[in-house]
Amino acid sequence: MLTSLKFCQGSIAKKDFLPALTHFRIEKGTVRGFNGMIALSSPINCDIDCTPEAIPLIKAIQNCKEAITLYMTDAGRLAVKSGSFRVFINCIHEVTPHAEPEGEILSLDCKALFDAVSTLNPLIGNDASRPWSNGILFRGKSAYATNNIIICEYWLGSVFPVEMNIPQAAIDEILRIGVPPVKVQYTETCLTLHYENGSWLRTQLLDNKWPDIGRILNADSNPVNFDNRIFEGLETIKPFCDKRNTVYFTLGSMSTCHDPSDGAVFNVEGMDFQGCYSIPMLQLLKGLAKTIDHTLYPSPALFFGDRLRGAIVGIRT
Repeated sequence: MLTSLKFCQGSIAKKDFLPALTHFRIEKGTVRGFNGMIALSSPINCDIDCTPEAIPLIKAIQNCKEAITLYMTDAGRLAVKSGSFRVFINCIHEVTPHAEPEGEILSLDCKALFDAVSTLNPLIGNDASRPWSNGILFRGKSAYATNNIIICEYWLGSVFPVEMNIPQAAIDEILRIGVPPVKVQYTETCLTLHYENGSWLRTQLLDNKWPDIGRILNADSNPVNFDNRIFEGLETIKPFCDKRNTVYFTLGSMSTCHDPSDGAVFNVEGMDFQGCYSIPMLQLLKGLAKTIDHTLYPSPALFFGDRLRGAIVGIRT
């Protein structure tokens, strides 16, 4: 029972703007949650019909050490009893807006979708002024993500049947669930992922009107192997950076200051490019970028990896 409740916990609203959004809906052997953006549902071994407050119910089940009994009281509350422990959970009794799966069943490679979101998740933006970047775009044969410093394209291996932009909150839940779905439903405004045990995740979709990124990714480049000594250097000098967290590259060294006679310096023998970048942004390329063309600076540096390509924007000095 606790597993089912925790599966749905990510769909519970943090604030009680609408009471229904902070409550589970339990009926017909399922438990559901809906926070206005995401709905989650899971089978549950319970034949009660009620809408209990979600977080207190989870805490109650966590406290149960023996067999659990659930029943409704005459006052309309859900009673949770286990051995000598008993607690009453408040319920609401009006009709609630808990969402259901809808739309056509898509024919697609569910593992490719899961692999794409796993790879691109660290690169999703959080800029409220660019809401289209707060998710992963599926278009054609690729999936895309950008934090407005790094742009990345992941090749799916086949044409995705629709164009859609999955929000970060849903991506977090997909990765928390941790396995590819077995079936996908779609409408122009929402997506539902179905899982083998009968559980499902439904999410609203973001605007998919992205800017033209082909002009960046299709630029000419001459990439070379990414020197992993750079990542060692970033970790070494990062404690000595100012609040901007920038790194300056000169021939054979990287430093925290434009003048290498100040701050911290890490020597990288044979490094033959110059530029200035955000340290946290460069560190996101670890494990992604196999090759890169740093010589394009101050234009975006193009990089390539397993089933992906991208660009990172430097800092003009």
